[in-house]
Amino acid sequence: GEGVRLIKDYDPSLPRLDADPELLIQALLNVGRNAVQALDGSGTLSLRTRILRQCTLGHRQYRLAVRIDVTDDGVGIPAELSERIFLPLVTGRSDGTGLGLSIAQSLVHQHAGLIEWQSQKGCTRFSLLLPLRETEYKHS
Repeated sequence: GEGVRLIKDYDPSLPRLDADPELLIQALLNVGRNAVQALDGSGTLSLRTRILRQCTLGHRQYRLAVRIDVTDDGVGIPAELSERIFLPLVTGRSDGTGLGLSIAQSLVHQHAGLIEWQSQKGCTRFSLLLPLRETEYKHS
Protein backbone atom coordinates (compact mmCIF):
# COMPACT_ATOMS: atom_id res chain seq x y z
CA GLY A 1 0.00 0.00 0.00
CA GLU A 2 0.92 3.63 -0.29
CA GLY A 3 1.47 3.88 3.46
CA VAL A 4 4.32 1.34 3.34
CA ARG A 5 7.80 2.71 2.80
CA LEU A 6 10.30 0.32 1.19
CA ILE A 7 14.01 0.65 1.94
CA LYS A 8 16.45 -1.35 -0.22
CA ASP A 9 20.00 -1.77 1.06
CA TYR A 10 21.73 -4.24 -1.24
CA ASP A 11 25.43 -5.08 -1.12
CA PRO A 12 26.61 -4.72 -4.74
CA SER A 13 29.75 -6.77 -4.07
CA LEU A 14 27.89 -10.03 -3.35
CA PRO A 15 29.12 -12.93 -5.48
CA ARG A 16 26.71 -14.91 -7.60
CA LEU A 17 24.64 -17.31 -5.52
CA ASP A 18 24.30 -20.78 -7.03
CA ALA A 19 20.62 -21.36 -6.28
CA ASP A 20 17.22 -21.85 -7.85
CA PRO A 21 16.01 -18.26 -8.31
CA GLU A 22 12.33 -19.23 -8.49
CA LEU A 23 12.44 -20.99 -5.12
CA LEU A 24 14.31 -18.18 -3.40
CA ILE A 25 11.98 -15.56 -4.86
CA GLN A 26 9.04 -17.53 -3.47
CA ALA A 27 10.69 -17.77 -0.04
CA LEU A 28 11.35 -14.01 0.00
CA LEU A 29 7.83 -13.23 -1.20
CA ASN A 30 6.38 -15.33 1.62
CA VAL A 31 8.50 -13.63 4.28
CA GLY A 32 7.97 -10.19 2.73
CA ARG A 33 4.21 -10.67 2.49
CA ASN A 34 4.07 -11.44 6.21
CA ALA A 35 6.08 -8.31 6.94
CA VAL A 36 3.79 -6.11 4.86
CA GLN A 37 0.72 -7.61 6.51
CA ALA A 38 2.23 -6.90 9.93
CA LEU A 39 2.42 -3.23 8.95
CA ASP A 40 -1.33 -3.10 8.38
CA GLY A 41 -1.01 -0.48 5.64
CA SER A 42 1.50 1.85 7.33
CA GLY A 43 5.16 1.52 8.24
CA THR A 44 8.59 0.63 6.91
CA LEU A 45 9.76 -2.55 5.22
CA SER A 46 13.50 -2.94 4.76
CA LEU A 47 15.33 -5.41 2.49
CA ARG A 48 19.05 -5.75 3.13
CA THR A 49 21.75 -8.08 1.77
CA ARG A 50 25.18 -8.72 3.25
CA ILE A 51 27.95 -11.27 3.11
CA LEU A 52 28.78 -13.33 6.19
CA ARG A 53 32.21 -14.78 6.81
CA GLN A 54 32.96 -18.01 8.68
CA CYS A 55 29.28 -18.93 8.94
CA THR A 56 27.92 -22.17 10.39
CA LEU A 57 24.63 -23.34 8.88
CA GLY A 58 23.29 -26.54 10.33
CA HIS A 59 26.33 -28.68 11.01
CA ARG A 60 28.51 -27.27 8.24
CA GLN A 61 30.83 -24.34 8.23
CA TYR A 62 31.14 -22.08 5.21
CA ARG A 63 33.72 -19.45 4.51
CA LEU A 64 31.04 -17.23 2.95
CA ALA A 65 27.26 -17.06 3.11
CA VAL A 66 24.67 -14.54 1.96
CA ARG A 67 22.36 -12.93 4.52
CA ILE A 68 19.08 -11.45 3.33
CA ASP A 69 17.23 -9.47 6.01
CA VAL A 70 13.54 -8.63 5.77
CA THR A 71 12.70 -6.16 8.54
CA ASP A 72 9.47 -4.40 9.42
CA ASP A 73 8.47 -1.94 12.13
CA GLY A 74 5.08 -3.54 12.77
CA VAL A 75 3.49 -4.97 15.88
CA GLY A 76 5.84 -7.93 16.23
CA ILE A 77 5.14 -11.64 16.58
CA PRO A 78 2.94 -12.59 19.55
CA ALA A 79 4.90 -14.43 22.23
CA GLU A 80 2.45 -17.34 22.19
CA LEU A 81 3.38 -18.05 18.54
CA SER A 82 7.15 -17.67 18.88
CA GLU A 83 7.91 -21.38 19.32
CA ARG A 84 5.65 -22.46 16.46
CA ILE A 85 5.86 -19.84 13.70
CA PHE A 86 7.45 -22.19 11.16
CA LEU A 87 4.90 -24.96 11.70
CA PRO A 88 2.22 -25.36 9.02
CA LEU A 89 -1.17 -23.81 9.77
CA VAL A 90 0.15 -21.57 12.57
CA THR A 91 -0.94 -17.97 12.06
CA GLY A 92 -1.64 -14.87 14.09
CA ARG A 93 -4.12 -13.48 11.56
CA SER A 94 -7.75 -14.48 11.20
CA ASP A 95 -7.43 -14.48 7.40
CA GLY A 96 -4.02 -16.20 7.28
CA THR A 97 -3.32 -19.74 6.13
CA GLY A 98 -0.23 -20.26 8.25
CA LEU A 99 1.72 -21.69 5.33
CA GLY A 100 3.98 -18.82 4.26
CA LEU A 101 6.79 -19.21 6.78
CA SER A 102 6.64 -23.00 6.69
CA ILE A 103 7.06 -22.98 2.91
CA ALA A 104 9.79 -20.31 3.07
CA GLN A 105 11.74 -22.37 5.58
CA SER A 106 11.44 -25.49 3.43
CA LEU A 107 12.65 -23.63 0.33
CA VAL A 108 15.63 -22.15 2.17
CA HIS A 109 16.49 -25.59 3.64
CA GLN A 110 16.56 -26.98 0.09
CA HIS A 111 19.51 -24.63 -0.46
CA ALA A 112 21.31 -25.80 2.73
CA GLY A 113 20.34 -22.51 4.37
CA LEU A 114 18.29 -21.47 7.34
CA ILE A 115 16.03 -18.69 8.54
CA GLU A 116 16.73 -16.85 11.78
CA TRP A 117 14.37 -14.33 13.30
CA GLN A 118 13.90 -11.93 16.15
CA SER A 119 10.88 -9.86 17.03
CA GLN A 120 9.72 -7.19 19.37
CA LYS A 121 7.14 -4.48 18.94
CA GLY A 122 8.47 -2.07 16.33
CA CYS A 123 11.14 -4.37 14.88
CA THR A 124 10.77 -7.84 13.42
CA ARG A 125 13.63 -9.25 11.34
CA PHE A 126 13.76 -12.46 9.36
CA SER A 127 17.21 -13.34 8.04
CA LEU A 128 17.61 -15.86 5.25
CA LEU A 129 21.11 -17.33 5.43
CA LEU A 130 22.34 -19.11 2.31
CA PRO A 131 25.78 -20.69 1.86
CA LEU A 132 28.04 -19.98 -1.07
CA ARG A 133 28.73 -23.62 -1.90
CA GLU A 134 32.01 -23.17 -3.74
CA THR A 135 33.58 -22.01 -0.48
CA GLU A 136 32.34 -24.86 1.70
CA TYR A 137 34.91 -26.25 4.11
CA LYS A 138 35.66 -29.95 3.79
CA HIS A 139 35.23 -31.96 7.00
CA SER A 140 37.16 -35.14 7.63
